[in-house]
Amino acid sequence: MSVLRIEAETGRSGEASPPVVRRAIGRTMFPYLLLAPTVGLLCVFTFYPLIQGFWMAFFKRGVVVADRVPATWPKYVGFHNFTNLLGNEEFLVTLAKTVGFVCAAVPLLTLVSLVLALLLKPAFRGVGIVRAVVFFPSMVSLLIIGITWKWMLGYNSGIVNYLLSVFNVAPVPWLESDLLSQIAVVLVWVWANAGFFMMIFIAGLTTIPETLYEAALVDGTSRWRTFCRITLPLLAPTVALVVILSSVEAFKVYELVLALTAGGPGRSTVYLIQLIYETAFNKPAQAGIAAAQSLVLFVILFVLTIAQLRMARSDR
Repeated sequence: MSVLRIEAETGRSGEASPPVVRRAIGRTMFPYLLLAPTVGLLCVFTFYPLIQGFWMAFFKRGVVVADRVPATWPKYVGFHNFTNLLGNEEFLVTLAKTVGFVCAAVPLLTLVSLVLALLLKPAFRGVGIVRAVVFFPSMVSLLIIGITWKWMLGYNSGIVNYLLSVFNVAPVPWLESDLLSQIAVVLVWVWANAGFFMMIFIAGLTTIPETLYEAALVDGTSRWRTFCRITLPLLAPTVALVVILSSVEAFKVYELVLALTAGGPGRSTVYLIQLIYETAFNKPAQAGIAAAQSLVLFVILFVLTIAQLRMARSDR
């Protein structure tokens, strides 16, 4: 039956008839047609800005904002924008503060997320509700979180200082001191992201065989030795994944800081993303320098991404 059908469709010459060819082409092209909208959006909003930003880093040009910068032809300057960054004290200080923020926030986030995962991994009544409450801040906009914590950390009307006054503790200038404002940004950022990375740790803990813990219990091993000898070594790939992912997010911190401190007091909490924005849109004819700054950030994030991919490949 199938042989007669094929012969009828192909004809005596053995060549496929036009309708068969069209159906074959349609079946082949249909998946690509479904992918076309997504690929188009990626090209317009991801690949083109990436290429344009890379290209702008080698030119001197401005961004027209409310007619403050006249439209002029870009001037090729080679690596001048990058050499300018090496002598730009503001950029170097901001980069150092960003690295410092990452070095302070990522280990604390990893520790808090791991502790939460260890506490909420065992099944008990209401564990799902507790996990949902802890995870909830990671679903809220960072702008909203920043505005909320700005109100809570207010010097005179903040709820945190009010609670401290109940215990006869003097008000703390959380957002008025350079050091305390940086600490506040770190703590709020950790609070906002701990729930998400807690779920990653819980997923990693579920992959550890329970028989190992049962054997340790039979041997009379303490909980701390069980954690150090069993849990932590087997959880090492998950820890590395959390560190890399959180480092990428920490380097991109912007919305939270903008809503919480707006970079203040002074310039104590201005990090790299905010500096790039200010350079591009608030300083005439420095869009090329802003593109060079963003390219430096891109290289940092690219290295972290490659490290993540290598780690994931080594775990297979």
